Amino acid sequence: MSTAASDALSAALAASSGLARLFAAAGHRLYLVGGVVREAVTGRFLDGADLDCTTDARPPEVRRIVDGLATSVWTQGERFGTIGCVVDGQAFEITTHRAERYDPHSRKPVVTFGEDVEQDLARRDFTVNAMAVDTAGGRLLDPHGGRQDLAARRLRTPLDPAISFGDDPLRMLRAARFIASHGLVPDAAVVDAVRKMGERLEIVAVERVRDELEKLLLLDDPSDGFGFLYRTGLIKRVLPDIAHHDPAETGRVAAAVAAEPAPRWASLFVRHATATVAACLRGLRCSAALVSAAAGLVEARLELAGADCSPREVRRLVYRCPVPVDEALAFSRAAATALDEPVAGLDSFAATLAELRRTENVDRPGLPLNGDEVMTALDLPPGPAVGDALAFLRELTFENGPLDKVEATDALRRRRASDYCSEP
Repeated sequence: MSTAASDALSAALAASSGLARLFAAAGHRLYLVGGVVREAVTGRFLDGADLDCTTDARPPEVRRIVDGLATSVWTQGERFGTIGCVVDGQAFEITTHRAERYDPHSRKPVVTFGEDVEQDLARRDFTVNAMAVDTAGGRLLDPHGGRQDLAARRLRTPLDPAISFGDDPLRMLRAARFIASHGLVPDAAVVDAVRKMGERLEIVAVERVRDELEKLLLLDDPSDGFGFLYRTGLIKRVLPDIAHHDPAETGRVAAAVAAEPAPRWASLFVRHATATVAACLRGLRCSAALVSAAAGLVEARLELAGADCSPREVRRLVYRCPVPVDEALAFSRAAATALDEPVAGLDSFAATLAELRRTENVDRPGLPLNGDEVMTALDLPPGPAVGDALAFLRELTFENGPLDKVEATDALRRRRASDYCSEP
């Protein structure tokens, strides 16, 4: 093992030492598992991240063990064998050794507890995640060759892929994330099983599918992961609206935009109407705020693509933009560059916007008169004519920039006089 890996494992063990003493004193074994071990093997300690552990202690016993030292305990996952806690300032998720599988007709996992850590590791998703470190002595357990697979950039399952993906079909989608995040290449058995078992994703709760897709999307470069989704046909199961896209383009555009949920989701739909974005994200049960932001970015990109860069039209588009205009410009420029589209129009729009910002509050353009003031100036009763007058003032500010109250009142009176003169 490299010096960096040894140092990372030592750091992980040090972070869990207080918890390890509690379990040893209670006569139970405690093992570090999951991402902290995977990353430590590659020489990186996940400082500040929650640490995952597995133990032979049952959940009620875990709760009793940590109660004396933990500053916080949470039990939302207890029915699945998981107790969360904070010990010595470090957050842990402690799960009883288990075997988890899906009933063929249910979205919920069936959990059974076990006594043996190696059985627990065998039921994990991939060999690179099926390693553990014994907190009692620091021994690395790697019964399925995870270290070698990391070194060889290989993605395999501890058991036959058909068994692993049958236990939890979401693992097929999770494979895409590890392919993209760690540069792993799936072995032939994994690819073949995903192609054959893709329909099993139908039993997985849509929220879990959405969350896994978002984890993939938020990677620095999700391109290889999307390549896997297209190559295996999973894209038709999870995002059918983009299944006909060029896989390389999908990944390229996603990698180009800001690594935040709204722009990354929006990047998948740069060639679609706004309604398609909203419908797809609602189907994935995304939050209303995310649906609005992602659809707004796509809508703004379409508007900016054909925008007239005159001051009038820049003011109008900024006012009507469904998302902050700077976010829309950044998204549109990144997408256009990834798609090899011209960006000169976006540059002109940005230049006009910058010029306007020097002399006016173009981002928050208020009206010089409110409804009551319009009624007073024109001696109008409440009604549609007031709204019409305000709309006229809004258009006037688009055309000429900010007006003061006197200028606005004079403009309204001139308009009324002109209307009178034009009447037969």
